[in-house]
Amino acid sequence: MARRNTQKISEITRQELVDRILMDTHGAFPGRFGLIPFLRLVWPLTQMSSTDSRFNDAERDIWQHMVNNDDWTMHDLLVTRLKVLEIPDQKFGRFLETLVHPLNVPDKGQQAEYVKWINEELKNDGFELRKVDEVSSRPIYKLSPIGGDALGDAYEVVLSFAGEDRKYVEQVAEILKSRDVELFYDNYEEASLWGKNLVEHLHKVYSGSGRYCVMFISAAYAEKVWPTHERRSAFEKAIKSKEEYILPARFDDTDIPGLHQHIGYVDLRQKTPKELAKLILQKLGYPTDESQNVDVASTISNDDIPF
Repeated sequence: MARRNTQKISEITRQELVDRILMDTHGAFPGRFGLIPFLRLVWPLTQMSSTDSRFNDAERDIWQHMVNNDDWTMHDLLVTRLKVLEIPDQKFGRFLETLVHPLNVPDKGQQAEYVKWINEELKNDGFELRKVDEVSSRPIYKLSPIGGDALGDAYEVVLSFAGEDRKYVEQVAEILKSRDVELFYDNYEEASLWGKNLVEHLHKVYSGSGRYCVMFISAAYAEKVWPTHERRSAFEKAIKSKEEYILPARFDDTDIPGLHQHIGYVDLRQKTPKELAKLILQKLGYPTDESQNVDVASTISNDDIPF
């Protein structure tokens, strides 16, 4: 199944940018970070599966084929292995932001030249790298729509659940992370949450940062304070959104105030974490093994639908 095209930065623009990067660097990886440290800032390499049976994760197989053996080209790495032409706009933006970061390109003139030609391509899709901060008098750039706010740390899916249901939810999160899905799961955000005003930050996450919110419904979910805050924030976005946002997944039949009774849901009493993760991947438009595809429509409960 082909991934649904939701990128606003077109494949043509991405290809032009990648070609220019490869041309300007003669196939080597640009900047001071070095290959693996750079990639770690954009992709969760140790959570991504290896294409080489000798290794457990993507970081090891990329090191083997790019550093130790040098039998992959930079095009093989970026386009074929890391699928830079297909990743979400936010992640592609992080790739460009890391490329021009002053720690990677400390020379102001070279950094300015990078930003100039990158923006020449991005403007065709209504985006730009915009200066948002400075470090040691050197600018830091963020991908932003022209005339709009920076994209920020958006997620493809945010997970809302009670701690009592963590064992199940964590298995789902691990599968999604292994497929390089941009997701909000609190255990993956420990460092970023440290010191933040959680009321404000979680409101931002659940009311605007995600494409979908998977709501894991249970008796504990209805009673706990933080899940209540999360779902109220999610409802705020759902009211404004023209497309579905909340994806209910039920451990039981607990009534959730504010959740319309006719919204289709997945019954987790009949779904393993692996099966639910596969449904989420299909909803996001990720390619899956066709022989194992789940029929999304057949998994949704129709008990409350009056037709």
